[in-house]
Amino acid sequence: MTQSRSLIVTTGNKPSDETVALAHSYASALDAPYIIRKKRAIATLRADYGVDEVLVCADRVTLHVEDQEFFFHPSMANTRIKRLKSGENDVVIERTGVRPGDTVLDCTLGLGSDAIVFAHAVGETGRVIGLESSPVIALLVQRGLQEVSVDTQAVNVAMRRVEVLCADHLDYLRAQPDKSVDVIYFDPMFRRTVQKTQYMEPLRHLGDDRPLSEAAIEEARRVARRRIVLKERWYSKEFARLGFFIPKKSTGTINYGVIDLEEGQGGEPS
Repeated sequence: MTQSRSLIVTTGNKPSDETVALAHSYASALDAPYIIRKKRAIATLRADYGVDEVLVCADRVTLHVEDQEFFFHPSMANTRIKRLKSGENDVVIERTGVRPGDTVLDCTLGLGSDAIVFAHAVGETGRVIGLESSPVIALLVQRGLQEVSVDTQAVNVAMRRVEVLCADHLDYLRAQPDKSVDVIYFDPMFRRTVQKTQYMEPLRHLGDDRPLSEAAIEEARRVARRRIVLKERWYSKEFARLGFFIPKKSTGTINYGVIDLEEGQGGEPS
């Protein structure tokens, strides 16, 4: 992974040997300078080194972007998996049709919440690959998926199953064999969400907010065996532009478009 020099890595104000070692490992992985904290405030570090982003290794690893903070946690995946275990439906699993043993490619990993739920749904015989174009987000999520634990063991197991790759999804798709995954999922909208939250705001500065390209969907049609799903706002024109069918009307602000390859032309899924 390679990161621009707009990022520095440091520790908390009273670092242990372990957190110093952790900070060095992040700095190396991101090709970013490690800076000794010397009890300086984050704003002071940004000004001193002329950077926008400061990665702090302490009790947890936190990315500071301007006046916002980001750290990994499984977000709603914890609640969603609990609901699945209790017999309730999950709208993303319903729309994607993901089932045990599937290989799922999440082309816009972001925070990894959907990928964690996919990993629960595919089970131990399945596979979930998540692509994230931002090196710092990819690394934070990759390590978080392996190190963070919650009170639901099924969520912990699912997190450990997700494979994270730092890659542009179009480049990755172009390199894959025909019909090599079951389901391909795109959620480009989290970069452009209307509601500004402290947790999501840093991702807008780091993420790739370009619209999905027709070339990416063309490659996805080649690579997917069964289904391609796009998550967008209910009123989005992206569904029509990219050839997605909407199987159900939205009951909220979000909708899901489907290209069902088993029927050949992206028609209504079976």
